[in-house]
Amino acid sequence: MRVLYFSDNSSVHNRRFLEKLASFGHEMWFLDATRDAPPEWPLPAGVRWVRPDRTIPRGAEPSAFEDFLPTLRSIVTALTPDLVHSGPIQSCAYVAALAGFHPLLVMSWGSDLLLHANRNEEWRHATEIALQAADGFVCDCDAARAAALRFAPLPESRIAQFPWGVKRGSFSPIGPVPPADQLALPVGAVPFICTRAWEPFYGVDVLLSAFHLAYSRNNLLRLILLGSGSAAGYVHDFIAGHHLQEVVLTPGAVPESELAAWFRAATAYVSCVESDGTSVSLLEAMATGLPVIVTDNASNREWVTPGENGWLAAAGSAEEFAEKLLLTAALTAEERKAISFRNRQVVERRADWDANFPRLLHLYESVVGSPAGRQAG
Repeated sequence: MRVLYFSDNSSVHNRRFLEKLASFGHEMWFLDATRDAPPEWPLPAGVRWVRPDRTIPRGAEPSAFEDFLPTLRSIVTALTPDLVHSGPIQSCAYVAALAGFHPLLVMSWGSDLLLHANRNEEWRHATEIALQAADGFVCDCDAARAAALRFAPLPESRIAQFPWGVKRGSFSPIGPVPPADQLALPVGAVPFICTRAWEPFYGVDVLLSAFHLAYSRNNLLRLILLGSGSAAGYVHDFIAGHHLQEVVLTPGAVPESELAAWFRAATAYVSCVESDGTSVSLLEAMATGLPVIVTDNASNREWVTPGENGWLAAAGSAEEFAEKLLLTAALTAEERKAISFRNRQVVERRADWDANFPRLLHLYESVVGSPAGRQAG
């Protein structure tokens, strides 16, 4: 099958989808509306990059993405794909819907439906246009599915739902950890890890405030803050201003191949992101056997049962997150062992990337074989 995979970013998530789709023999083209240069990572075998003649800034309003319409139509005419796979909803899926190509598969990125869809009338309109044009829909959680159905009567047979999960064996409690000189953890330390980007949207300010509150009550707590982002200045200023340089580790962005080792160095995982679909970082932490502390929202409630495998805290509440950090730090060895077993079982049963991916392949076949697909071909 000839597939144009159309997105507004070149993240590792897109790389994983492209790699998996190409491995099944599909002829893939990757179009990123925000870039006029190939991604930093090597394209998977069987995937070709498409250079657009113009770009749109990521995060722009839907009306700005309308300017990409002539470029997309030109590319579709030249490539004659059997299917356009597009998302997020209010950027690429919206433009693809305006282009009138069928069959069109629309993929939600979680926050597009759970956070942005009702931002204002322009975003609601773009969401409606994209979903009503969709011949197939892909999402990663019940909350996103329910949100999509409020905009369009998508038949169950044209929906593929599965978490952007974890490859079996890639994350586990067993294996190496970073060198001791990188960790510098004292005996008895309780290190928490967060792997989310340093961006306002990801709640890094709430996380730092929560950790500071909890640390003032338990000075054995430590925070491993991986990553980087536009809030780097704020992060480093907060750490220095509150004299946390010795207890908050900031190794920066680490290669994907080293991520599992950093999870194993931690006692628990924490994320203060207000709105998520099914977070891959959360699943990676659970696969490593860590207790998890995440925001109380519909998507996270699909994975976390308070007191059984982690805790939920109110969005934006540094006080609630601090309370949950302290609760987690107080777990006994036996309690940690039970949580580790539960979380690894949950991921193995529900979030196996290889086991779940055929749902997307089946949807591809169904959509391309539909009347819309036959007409487009």
